[in-house]
Amino acid sequence: MAPHHLAAIVFALMAVPAFVSARWLVQGRLPLSSGSGGMTVRDKAVLDNKLARLLRMIGLAMLATALGLALWGDQERRLLVLIVVMFIAVNGLAAACIFTVASAKRRARGGRG
Repeated sequence: MAPHHLAAIVFALMAVPAFVSARWLVQGRLPLSSGSGGMTVRDKAVLDNKLARLLRMIGLAMLATALGLALWGDQERRLLVLIVVMFIAVNGLAAACIFTVASAKRRARGGRG
């Protein structure tokens, strides 16, 4: 097995926690931290659904990276572009998760969100 195929398998396995966490959020199995005291049940459900959607998108980005590694692992230029795109996508989605939680907490405290 080529090293880039092994790396693709590792990336695909690293996407699993994102999908599992998204599933748990939708099912209500991951409670929010303290600081969400002002949120209603509906607000928490909306936040959980938004976060679950973002986590699924992160998982899909990681699966796409795994596919790209498997297909283009021996082509250095394509691999570099793939890594840059994955870095931007995953970090942008992680920033969106942080922004979503922060704005939901701000709305729960009565501020503008």
